[in-house]
Amino acid sequence: MKIPDGSFETLLTIDDTRVFPSLSNLGKDRALLEQRVEKIIDFHDRVKLPFQAVEYFANLASEKGFEKREIFDDKPSAGKKYFFVDPWQQSSMIIVREGTKPITDGFRVVNSHADAPCLKLKQRPARVEEMISETFNYLGVRLSTIPHGGIIVPYWIGRHVDVIGYTIDKNRKRREIKFPGFVGVSSAHIDTSDWNPERVLAPEKSLEIIAGDENVLGLLNRLKFDHVDDFSNSQLWAVPVNKMRSIGGLNLLVGYGHDDRTGAFSSVDAILNAKNPERTSIVWVSDNEEIYEPPPAGTNGPFFEIFLEKMIEAQERIEKRRIKETEKYKMYKNSMSIVGDVTVAPYGHDLTAMDVKSAAKVGLGVAVDGNIKGNDPYFVRHLRDLAATKKSRKGVFHQMCGQFYDQDYMHVWAVSPSDNKSLAKKGVPEIWAGIPCASCHSTVETICPGDERATSELYKRFFESK
Repeated sequence: MKIPDGSFETLLTIDDTRVFPSLSNLGKDRALLEQRVEKIIDFHDRVKLPFQAVEYFANLASEKGFEKREIFDDKPSAGKKYFFVDPWQQSSMIIVREGTKPITDGFRVVNSHADAPCLKLKQRPARVEEMISETFNYLGVRLSTIPHGGIIVPYWIGRHVDVIGYTIDKNRKRREIKFPGFVGVSSAHIDTSDWNPERVLAPEKSLEIIAGDENVLGLLNRLKFDHVDDFSNSQLWAVPVNKMRSIGGLNLLVGYGHDDRTGAFSSVDAILNAKNPERTSIVWVSDNEEIYEPPPAGTNGPFFEIFLEKMIEAQERIEKRRIKETEKYKMYKNSMSIVGDVTVAPYGHDLTAMDVKSAAKVGLGVAVDGNIKGNDPYFVRHLRDLAATKKSRKGVFHQMCGQFYDQDYMHVWAVSPSDNKSLAKKGVPEIWAGIPCASCHSTVETICPGDERATSELYKRFFESK
C-alpha cells in the first residue's frame, strides 16, 4: 500500500490561493492605496445620505478650484471648472470640466448615484400602545418605516441605526436631525420562525425603530417638533451605524454604502484630477436610483437637461447663431455616457442564483459590462483601448463581464423602469462600468480597494480621451 507524501499541514500550503490582481501588481503604489482607503473610510463615516454626499463633494470640488454656480443663473463665467447643486432637494449635483472643443462636438459623462438601501420613516411614524394594560410589554415609542431601495428585511432586524435627515422649520429653513435607535429583534429562546413560517414577523412590525422615548410628546420635544404633522415636512432615514473597515490588509473593504456612494467617490475623484480634456467632461451624481430615479433629483428629472440647455445657449452666444436641433442630435451621437454604478459580484451564498461565469469578480479590476440592453461595440472597444497598457503609461486592471442575473431572470432587468434615462433615449451611447461588489444591497457590502482605484483611473482616462 502506497503511503502518501506529506501531511494534512503541507496540503494547506499548496491549497488554492485567492489572488487579487488589481492589488498584487501595485508595487510602490501600494502606500498610496493605503492613503486612498483611509479617505474612502472617512468619506463613508461622514456621508450616509445623498444630500451629505453632495455637501462633501462640493467641498472637495471647491478645494480643487471648481466654482459653485446656480443652475438658473444666466450670468456668464470665465471659469472652465464649476459645479451645480440641484435647486430642489440639494441631493444631486453636476460637476463640469469644460474641454477645448465646444460641447456641440460631444461630451463625456459619468453618472453615479449617492443613495443606498435604507429605511425611510413614514409621514406619521410614531407608534404607541393603545391598551394601557399592554404598556409595560413594550419599550416606548416606536417609529414605523418603509424599506427604501431593495433591502432584505432580516438583514436589518437587530441593527443599531442612526435616524438622520432634516426638517423644514416655520421659517422655511432646513434643520438637520440625527438621533440613535435600533430595530428590535426576537428573543432567540422563543423564535420558532425556522420551523414555523407562520411566526415570521411581517415587515410592518419587523422594521419599527425603537427610539427610547417614553411617549410621543417626549419624542416631539427632543426633535423640537410642535406637532406630529411636522414629520410630514421632514425627510428622515434610518441607516446602520456599522463602520467601514479594511480587512485582510488591503484585500477587502467591507461596510455599508458601496452601492453606490463609493462609485460616486470614484467618479468625482476622476473628474477633479483629469487633465486637459478635449471634450467637456461631466460627473452627474444623482439621487433616488435605488427607487427607479423619480424626479426631480433622479436621472429621470429635468436637472441634466436644464444643464445641457445652458451649455448650448452659452455656445450660441459665442458663435452668435442658433444651434439647430439636428446639430444637437449630432452632439448626442458624438457623446459617451458611463453608468458608474457598482456591479454585483458573486459570493458563496449567491452562486446558485447567479450567472457566475458572466458576473464580475472582486479583485480583477474595474468591470466593463457588455450588457444586453443595447451596448455599443465601438464604445466597448474605446474603453478597452483606454485601459490597455501603452509605452507612456501602465494599464488599468479591468474585466469584461455581462449581467449577473441567471437567464431565467433576465426579463426582470429588461423591463426595469430605470431604462427610461433621458440621455440614452436621445441617442447617447451608454456603457455600465464600475466596481465589483459582493453582498450587494446588504449592510456589509464588500469590494477590493484595488478595483476602486482602477475604476477611478478608467473614468479619468475616459474624460481625457479624444
